[in-house]
Amino acid sequence: MELRQIHYFVAIAEAEHFGRAALRLHIAQPALSRQMKLLEREMGVALFERLPRGVRLTAAGRVFLNETRGLHAQIARAIDAAKAAAAGQHGALRLGFIEAAAWHGLVPDALRSFRTRFPGVELSLMAMPTAEQLAALRQGQLDAALVYNPLPADDLTTVPLVRHPVVLAVPAESPLARRDAVSLLDLADHPLIGFQRRASPRFFDDVHSRFRAAAFTPRYIAELMTETDILALVSTGAGIALANSAQMWRPPHGVRFIEVQDLGVSLELSLVHAHENEAPTLQQFAAILCALAKQDGELPQT
Repeated sequence: MELRQIHYFVAIAEAEHFGRAALRLHIAQPALSRQMKLLEREMGVALFERLPRGVRLTAAGRVFLNETRGLHAQIARAIDAAKAAAAGQHGALRLGFIEAAAWHGLVPDALRSFRTRFPGVELSLMAMPTAEQLAALRQGQLDAALVYNPLPADDLTTVPLVRHPVVLAVPAESPLARRDAVSLLDLADHPLIGFQRRASPRFFDDVHSRFRAAAFTPRYIAELMTETDILALVSTGAGIALANSAQMWRPPHGVRFIEVQDLGVSLELSLVHAHENEAPTLQQFAAILCALAKQDGELPQT
């Protein structure tokens, strides 16, 4: 028994005529009659009484119609669901992100747009540091990651989105807090709080390259894994830190942000996913992100 035979049977039962059913199905009447004879032979029962001006269901045919109507509708729903999944309208998307990127601008705008356009997609959001996100990607625990300054990787696809300048975070009571901008050499007498290199290797290397170019030797008192921990320590007055300007959207209590004129380092937010991941839900989300980034004129310069 084939699905098309059930489809043909329902059409004939509704039309009560082989000719009209054949027209509706866009097939030749002899082919339709042949398929019904094959179905009846396989089932071992007559489904139709052949009349001079059409057909009508036998008792067996009426029972079979009642049972197959539900199956027919279920198959139609399954086909629609498969098409929706192929278009990214259903399914799931597991997304990791850096907390600061989700407070304002591109990322929350993209998430709102995605939820509105694809309400049937189950969206799971996980705030994680960059290194943890990339590890989760490789372990299949995330579909995509929103991270800053990822290193190139042969097994991952990176889509650059926006750049956020790096600024200086200082305690509110620091003399530097009264200034609008500083130079690197202005930081020489202040204890510095920074990232461990393994937390963000590219950012770490960029910053220290600028330090060397400016003949500036930082005096670190702490090197931590997350920007949240770094800024928490700044807020206690323990020292100053270079930070993502996205933190200015939700500044920690007791912390001020000021420009470093000769630093010239930015953090590039990118969407990262496994090369082989071509899931429609991911493609739809990536398209929304890129469209919004272009619309805002924030795509990184190449």
